[in-house]
Amino acid sequence: MKRNPYSIRRLLVGGAFLAILAGCGAEPDEEGVPDAEVTAEAEPQPSALIPAETVLRFEVLETASTETHDAGDALRLRLVEGVHGTGGAHLDAGSSARAVITESRESGGSDEQAVLALDVTTIQVNGSEQSLRGTIQSTDLEAGTRDSGQRTAATVATGAAAGAILGQVLGRDTRSTTAGAAAGAVAGLGIALTTRDGHAVLPEGSLITVRLEEPLVVR
Repeated sequence: MKRNPYSIRRLLVGGAFLAILAGCGAEPDEEGVPDAEVTAEAEPQPSALIPAETVLRFEVLETASTETHDAGDALRLRLVEGVHGTGGAHLDAGSSARAVITESRESGGSDEQAVLALDVTTIQVNGSEQSLRGTIQSTDLEAGTRDSGQRTAATVATGAAAGAILGQVLGRDTRSTTAGAAAGAVAGLGIALTTRDGHAVLPEGSLITVRLEEPLVVR
């Protein structure tokens, strides 16, 4: 029986099409249509963070001094100005923060120095405490005498310089100075020094300026 030439051509074309598909490695899906979709990997979303080098300004909410505070005591702070970062991160003005007194030493005489050192450690973000690491750039420390009660501006050192002075005051040798400098560089210390017979004081309402050494991830 003769075959219709048109039917033969259809069979040849269909066979060639299937051969091409087989050669390309394509596999028909359940409906017989090759699946050519390529799913691209989702790109990671940028983290919400406050970048390093950002400056934060805090108000001290209670007076701290070498007379009333010891090393390890906490100090309440408040963020003065709101700050915006990347990925929608922001810190609202009025956010609570905390500093820790790292050294408190009153002066016992005119030949001794009073030392008050602190480190700003945490800030409240979205209802939870976030650790921060920064260096204190400036603060308003005072020196007070026991007899008259008068106060004058005290010498303020920050960062590695503060650590070096702390090493000299507490250790009185080169080794302690070097160790103190390293500690100051890490902890971001702020120190008040006075050669008078009295205390170092950080009054309520004082401002502490901190520069972030590492990004603050906002969760």
